[in-house]
Amino acid sequence: MIKRCTFLLALALLAGCGKPAPRTLDRTPERIISMAPNITETVYALGLGSKLVGATSYCTYPEAARDIPRIGGFGQFNYEAIVSACPDLVILHKEYEAEQERLSSLGIPFLKTGSYFIADILQTIERVGQTCGAEPEADALIQDLQNRMAELKGQPTNRPRVLITFGGSAGGMSQIHAFGTECIHNELLELAGGQNVIEGKLPFSVISKEAVLRLNPDIVIVLAPDLQTPGEVSKQWNTFKGVNAIERSQIHILTGSYTCIPGPRFIQTLEDFARVIRQNNFVAE
Repeated sequence: MIKRCTFLLALALLAGCGKPAPRTLDRTPERIISMAPNITETVYALGLGSKLVGATSYCTYPEAARDIPRIGGFGQFNYEAIVSACPDLVILHKEYEAEQERLSSLGIPFLKTGSYFIADILQTIERVGQTCGAEPEADALIQDLQNRMAELKGQPTNRPRVLITFGGSAGGMSQIHAFGTECIHNELLELAGGQNVIEGKLPFSVISKEAVLRLNPDIVIVLAPDLQTPGEVSKQWNTFKGVNAIERSQIHILTGSYTCIPGPRFIQTLEDFARVIRQNNFVAE
């Protein structure tokens, strides 16, 4: 193993010196690297955290993940650190095409995963379980998530129109980032019994204050992971006079670290959405 890692490290440091053939995974991996926070959370949720030998700078949950050696993140991966960790397997998003090419050139096996929708997350859990020797754990986790989704599914008596934004600020800004219909947050909102005011077939849209006034949502949900001053954000949104959500005091700031991470903790975001809608009597108990 040491000789192989030394060889790969030399390759990582020498550009343009030829590419070895990609290596396929021929055994259950014992040394795993995660290239995204949601992947790290999935690995831990399956009881495989002890096998992680590398994770991104943004992988902070669970607490134990903070102690995993860092390999960079989001387009700035440190391949010297990756090779030095001697991984049996690297797990990454399927959109990371440049990273897949680089790992192939180094002969490091990798597993591609998805994250845009609920089905992607469940499939990621299944594939990581199958690949890493945790199929029973994966099956149990998937069943639990499906059961909880069924319990939280809203039966709307009056489906509210909801604006979901992210970034934690709005007032005084000319642009607001809002989730569209092609993303997991829209799926979660619909499961909870709400209706997205953004109708475009995009993961997110950038809209103006005037657009918010025109859309006139019944509820505004602001996703602001780890925000320390939610009261200030509420004050900013209260400047949107004439909007139903403001007039009815329906600005909800969600600060959980899980709100924008498409991993197993998506169920907590669904719980938050369901609570917001149920407490306003939009959904029958």
